[in-house]
Amino acid sequence: MATLNHVCMWSGRGWTPITAEKAAGLHPYGTVSAKSGLFMCELCGQYVILTNGSIRDRYFKHSAYEKSKDCPDRMDNSNSYNYYSYHSNEHELPIRIKGISPSSFRFEIGLIRVPIQLCKKNLQIIINTKNHCYTFTRERINFDGITYLSIGKTPFESCKICIQNGDDSLYEFWPHVVKGIDREGTLFAKDSGKKITYDADVEVEKEYYLLKCGTLAVEPKKDLRIRRIAEKKIGRNLWKLYLVSALRFSECAARFYLDFHCRLTEQPASLQVVWPLFVEEDCLIKHNKKSMYMIVKGNVIKEIKTFPEVRSFRRNDFSSSEGLYEIFCSDRQQLISIGRMHALKYTYFWRESLNQTGKNPSVFVSNIDGIEICPGKSYNLPPKGILCVKTEYDSEIVIIKHGVVADKREMAASTRIEIDEISYSTEIQIFIGLDCVWKIELKKEDNVDIHSEVNLLKFITKESGRVIRTPHSLRNIMINMKSYPIVYKWIEKSIRNGMMDEQSYRKLQGIYRDMKIVKGDII
Repeated sequence: MATLNHVCMWSGRGWTPITAEKAAGLHPYGTVSAKSGLFMCELCGQYVILTNGSIRDRYFKHSAYEKSKDCPDRMDNSNSYNYYSYHSNEHELPIRIKGISPSSFRFEIGLIRVPIQLCKKNLQIIINTKNHCYTFTRERINFDGITYLSIGKTPFESCKICIQNGDDSLYEFWPHVVKGIDREGTLFAKDSGKKITYDADVEVEKEYYLLKCGTLAVEPKKDLRIRRIAEKKIGRNLWKLYLVSALRFSECAARFYLDFHCRLTEQPASLQVVWPLFVEEDCLIKHNKKSMYMIVKGNVIKEIKTFPEVRSFRRNDFSSSEGLYEIFCSDRQQLISIGRMHALKYTYFWRESLNQTGKNPSVFVSNIDGIEICPGKSYNLPPKGILCVKTEYDSEIVIIKHGVVADKREMAASTRIEIDEISYSTEIQIFIGLDCVWKIELKKEDNVDIHSEVNLLKFITKESGRVIRTPHSLRNIMINMKSYPIVYKWIEKSIRNGMMDEQSYRKLQGIYRDMKIVKGDII
């Protein structure tokens, strides 16, 4: 059996490389079994054995009882072996868990975009799991993006994709076999529902679904939060769904995730295009240039894989875990991927004219009670004068008071900050790069003569903003506006239409709150 060359040991700050010679100095006597969890193969993420040295010098080796036996170090001991050698059809298609309730859940598989000319009119896609067969026709395929197809409510170890009346080149996009659910435990990202791939990175404080056959045998640990949210009897097996998260980066939390073939890290693998202009969708980047610049981050093999193969140049390493690459795009559809033993992140470069816009970056602003605050103009201060902000990317918050910039704050991606002491005559802007992606202006309501019905209606409707569904509370306001027939009819029309301007509703709500109604007269 080949000697392992890529072995790590927990050091207190993460998994760090270690040689067999150094490990022997730390454990001078006897065999150190894989069950000890002391040494991990960096390539496949499984615990390994340190031999006792009775026949030859001590060395690391894989256990015969490992679940996965496809680690490259099992097959080749050459330092020149390219263990980063997966092919175009080895990437995993996304699988999502959906429809979660205390007693149910279901699954979907995502078919990434394919060239329309590869699909004949009578195309059939047959997806087989162990117990079920699902057939879909060409009409079901979305040729502009990813297509999610329902594949039932039963967990499956793998599924096979069979294509009838289609070009064999489709298998370069849709693999023959897709890995499914491991009965010992499979993780899904809570925000998207997507299954976490084998050996993928997971992050501290991020929540994941854990689906397992049987009970999770783990004692309560201070560094983990684990909560059971669903269970479902399927045949003789009881499947349980948990919500899990690591509260801090620690050995305890790292070993918990490693049991489910995921690595807890503070620098997850990422593949990010920075130039030129592009439109990003799920597993797809649309562009119209001959080359692209990308930043690769995280603990990955520092080599971008392309299919079909094209030239790529590493322009600069910003740090040990971050580098800039230029990729020359020769074909209309080109697979770009990064990983360790398996592809962890991948996307297709799709050359075509850009006549679409990309999705807006995620920005969530709420009051201190967690209720989302919409951008625009507001005539009401948030409770306790506090707003909470969280953004998808690094951003800058600009606070303007009385027309003058009072404060600027840098904000890291996925972190949450509070803006306090918010008062009237304040404008808050959130920038990602040079783009203002969110803005609110807090101002006092103008004085209005509420005894003049015409002026009252003009005040309510003079500004336009975001259109919202007509709130149920509008009916209560209408009932007490009978003394103002013009306003009454306008409210009645808004209820009938089912939609209204948000700023108009906010103004009407503020006026109604300040009114004292006595026998139909406002005093």
